[in-house]
Amino acid sequence: MIEQQNRRVFIQRHGDGTPALADFGIGEETIEGVAAGEVLVRVDTLSVDAWILTTLSAPGMHETGRLGSTVQAFGVGQVLVSNSPQFVAGDWVYGMLAAQTHAVLPASQLTKVVPEPQVDPRAYIGPLGITTGLTAWVGLVAVGEAQAGEVVLVSGAAGAVGSCVVQLAKARGARVIGIAGGPEKCAYLSEVIGADATIDYKQDDVASRIAELAPDGIDVFFDNVGGEILDSALDNLRPTGGARVLICGAISQYRHLDDVRGPKLYLRLAERNASMRGFVVSHHAARFPEAVAEISELIRSGKLKLPEHVVTPIDNFPEALLMLLDGKHTGNLVVRP
Repeated sequence: MIEQQNRRVFIQRHGDGTPALADFGIGEETIEGVAAGEVLVRVDTLSVDAWILTTLSAPGMHETGRLGSTVQAFGVGQVLVSNSPQFVAGDWVYGMLAAQTHAVLPASQLTKVVPEPQVDPRAYIGPLGITTGLTAWVGLVAVGEAQAGEVVLVSGAAGAVGSCVVQLAKARGARVIGIAGGPEKCAYLSEVIGADATIDYKQDDVASRIAELAPDGIDVFFDNVGGEILDSALDNLRPTGGARVLICGAISQYRHLDDVRGPKLYLRLAERNASMRGFVVSHHAARFPEAVAEISELIRSGKLKLPEHVVTPIDNFPEALLMLLDGKHTGNLVVRP
């Protein structure tokens, strides 16, 4: 008989607006068995993503987590016990492992991480993660169809998705402008991941700075932020037509999901024969192998890197979420239980 202690972070109350530490609880439980078709996984690393914030209260973009349930999060881990022919002990797996030290899940809900030369299994919640690198690739390539020679503007550029977008766009021959908050993040964009130019939204007049850096307008805007930054981008779309605005997220709005503010300048889309599209990464699963192949090669060649901001242990998962909301990290924010 299996007895494995598990420590988890759960939803203690549904907050009203901005999440608070009091919204979360920490609990211990004993895992006493692994049923047929299930797998026991030791959680290695969890991805701290903006979508998690939208599950903590109602209404939200995603299904609201019930009280007492473990906070959802994607992660990678290693199989300790398998009661399924799909996995053996020691296999690395990826899936919705949730904010806990150990997870028991149906094998059907897990993906085996197949080792690749010079690609760490933890890359599957980084450059190869569905909520990070694959989201960046799908938005920029499958939906945005970014081309060499185009001007690509990225908001939230120093975060996990934004960092990947900057590097993918550069690898495809685009000129890339990254928007981030503060001189340290702007230095990261230009010196670490290779953005051609940066905008510090905390210090600069964003709309004027875009116009200065892209006098002929921008071709692609990959938006992770929304709000006033989205309006500034709309006001600087290439006037000759064909610009694409990609709505990946809107972290500026996640504190008040019951009163989301849309763009004031959306008529620029009509005036400039442009388009604005949202996307869900899972709708493009048929192209994941293409994305994984391209990103893996960029990792091996040193053209794509995603520095980690690591928080430990699992008890600090709530603090990591608040850090994400406040933009107090650079690169890929993760928790190692």
